[in-house]
Amino acid sequence: MKASPVRQRRESPAPDLGELRAADIDERIRRIAEFVCEELTRTLELPPEHAVDPKQPPHAQGVGSIMALRLKRLCESNLLIDVDVMLILQAESISELAARLALRIGDGPATALDPESVRTDDDERVA
Repeated sequence: MKASPVRQRRESPAPDLGELRAADIDERIRRIAEFVCEELTRTLELPPEHAVDPKQPPHAQGVGSIMALRLKRLCESNLLIDVDVMLILQAESISELAARLALRIGDGPATALDPESVRTDDDERVA
């Protein structure tokens, strides 16, 4: 009896944040939707012919609470924005989710994940 091959799980390459910020909103949405679809397809181990459809809701494609939490963390760490898990679970489509995320990227608040945008008390004294 042959052992089945072990599948290597790799994360999909995240879109470059600098390029996303420089892109127009339509391109930003397209790149985020592509990233989310690729990540869900990979994580759910779907064959290419059954890839995640950006026009369908996440919940209709196998995204439950655990997967939504994983996607939340992935988006937060790669896009440097806060993502509400309910936004993922209640999205009418992956494209709609991508649009909502894209709108948050442009002028998002400073976070500890983005050291360039964090200001300390020492910065004010030096200025």
